[in-house]
Amino acid sequence: MNGVGSGADPVRVAVVGTGYFGSGLLRRLALLDGFAPAVAANRTLQRALDSFARAGVAPEQIVVTRDAREAQAALEAGRHVATSDLLLPTTLDGVEVIAESTGDVLVGAEVALAAIRGGKHVVAANPEAQATVGPILRLLADEAGVVYTDVDGDEPGLLKDLVDYCREIGLQVVLAGNCKGVLKRYATPETQAAFAAEYGLKPWIATAAADGTKLNFELTVLANATGFTPARRGMLGPVTSPEQLTADFERLGVLESGPHVDYAHGLGSGVFAIVRSDDGEVQSDFRYLKMGNGPYYAFLRPLVLIHYLAPRSIRRAARFGEPTVAPAGGPPVADTIAMAKRDLSAGQRLDGIGGFDTYGVIAEAAEVRPNDWLPIGIAQYARLRRDIRKDEPIAYQDVEFETDNLALQLRRRQDALTPTAALAEVVG
Repeated sequence: MNGVGSGADPVRVAVVGTGYFGSGLLRRLALLDGFAPAVAANRTLQRALDSFARAGVAPEQIVVTRDAREAQAALEAGRHVATSDLLLPTTLDGVEVIAESTGDVLVGAEVALAAIRGGKHVVAANPEAQATVGPILRLLADEAGVVYTDVDGDEPGLLKDLVDYCREIGLQVVLAGNCKGVLKRYATPETQAAFAAEYGLKPWIATAAADGTKLNFELTVLANATGFTPARRGMLGPVTSPEQLTADFERLGVLESGPHVDYAHGLGSGVFAIVRSDDGEVQSDFRYLKMGNGPYYAFLRPLVLIHYLAPRSIRRAARFGEPTVAPAGGPPVADTIAMAKRDLSAGQRLDGIGGFDTYGVIAEAAEVRPNDWLPIGIAQYARLRRDIRKDEPIAYQDVEFETDNLALQLRRRQDALTPTAALAEVVG
């Protein structure tokens, strides 16, 4: 392939986090017209180099450095940069978009804030970070005139696109959800070790997917982007089929009270939306199209193409200034809270997402605030003040934080902020 400057006005991208998603994304960017994968950043440097090799970049075209001046000179010479400094790309002129895919709340927050302050768009595959501190990051991005968003191709972006599609053709969306295969609330890195090894995943990622935390993060992101709420804490998640999807949710009594976010078993992979139309002509057309008798109809999208669709979000942010899926602005309408995965003892330090101690469930903010429940995204920095029973929500008053970091700082300010209050303090 040619150097970084190839093509007419390509979008110059730095990929931060070159695991499964990031490495795949970098390769897609190298193959597609209109993109330039300028920088690959990973704490394990070899993974950044491997991602360039996978993308067909010749070794002599890569400059390995942690120095900003050397990196800038390399980009200006049409070469690529590999680095173990995750914040270095946020300082480089000419990099327009930071594509962050670490899956880590603290790292995601650090990279996003540095990028925003550097005047760069943030296109992340990190629903963990957006569900935890996304609302405040969206406000900061708006203040800086840049885009903060998660990607198309992953469930939150796919679902937001499906919601928009249904609305644009004049249908009322009453429920939007994820398709879920396996749900094992008490999965641990030990129980998921073989699966993680088979698919080259980190054990915590496999565990967060199995115990439902990932699902709940994703639907928290969608809730905060649309204003949809869970019908109840943790949602309903019926076992169903494509043919029975609308009937099963109607039986549960949630379609009249929506719009809601939820999930369903038995649909394979992907996302779905349930819409309503009381228009007689629409109902006649949909009967002809074999979509059912109404007034409720299901739209399913089975493909989760991850890094194959992510470039659409990068182009959309860089060229049109539009997010794919981002908090709507202001305080969140939902949160992913920490629930005890087992009986926990006072004095214990929690291990956070995808661990042995907690799983995450979505709850409406109107329920979270008065109970002062702890977001699972920051649970790993907390030590328990009292014993917690299995399946009990953990509250802020149940823990103490023995350290401080950016994720905690942003979260404290997010918890305290109205849409505009004290924004200057956060920026500073």
